[in-house]
Amino acid sequence: MAEKHNETSVAKKLIPKIKSGKFRFAIKVLFLFIIFCFIVKMAALFYNNISIKSDESFSNSLDESIDAAVAWVLLNKKAILETPNAALLKMLDECDKMHKTDSLKKIVNSFMFIPSKPDCWKALIDPNRPINQTEFSNTIEKENIDNKWILYAIGKEKTDITPEQIELFDYNKWKGRKLTHQLWAIIHLRERSLSNDNIERLIEHLSNRIVKQLNSDIAVVDIYIQRIAFVLRAGHPDKIRRRWIERVIENQDMDGGWNDQWLCFTSGRRPVLKSKPTNPHTTIQALWLLYQVKYKYPEHFGMEKNKK
Repeated sequence: MAEKHNETSVAKKLIPKIKSGKFRFAIKVLFLFIIFCFIVKMAALFYNNISIKSDESFSNSLDESIDAAVAWVLLNKKAILETPNAALLKMLDECDKMHKTDSLKKIVNSFMFIPSKPDCWKALIDPNRPINQTEFSNTIEKENIDNKWILYAIGKEKTDITPEQIELFDYNKWKGRKLTHQLWAIIHLRERSLSNDNIERLIEHLSNRIVKQLNSDIAVVDIYIQRIAFVLRAGHPDKIRRRWIERVIENQDMDGGWNDQWLCFTSGRRPVLKSKPTNPHTTIQALWLLYQVKYKYPEHFGMEKNKK
């Protein structure tokens, strides 16, 4: 009995030591895992934000990317016009205005000259285009919140809807793609009717929120491209890192277009197992982005002004 008692006592003494040893091991594993995550995060931030290309190398890659993207748009103009998106055609129109490109202008003109409903969307491209009030009222009433914003920006005098009703001026509510679309609408509102200190402060605030997301987002998908392009369009190239533009160029497909995919991730962060095809939405946004870099803000990104 005494021997059994001694064995039990020894076992009781050993158990805390065993538990303590397992606890220390678990702490070490957790500590190493935290260090590993920190290293991975810092490496990703460095990769996403630090440019290592020379000015000449960047300029050459930009030229090649633009040429390939224009070729893609021309090759796919039928698909672009079959299901026209006024915002994308506005981007092509702005590309032509930044640097005369007849081939892109012809695509825009085709959309403008061919009858389509609702016609009011064409006022996004041509600010002087007459807007039918009845059609406009019916359209803005039915559209989703993002489209209500841009319609209000291009025809606020044709509707009883107020920006307060659609929360257009909210500083912090909207996130993701709604945030970029909010900025897009306010940019047009500023240009068409409301250029004042309050609007400028809101635009800068929204741009800062978007840039904060770009700093830590390494997936070059449609929304990544849209964020860069819209902040540039807002007039804040100083907030955009050249490395982000380099990464957009690096993610261009062999056919000259872009798709909403980086590795296995998409804008919705849903993993996909097979490669998605290039599409007009992502490609035209990327082309518009690159035109702004080359023809609107070349000096900011290390290039000579008005270089071919």
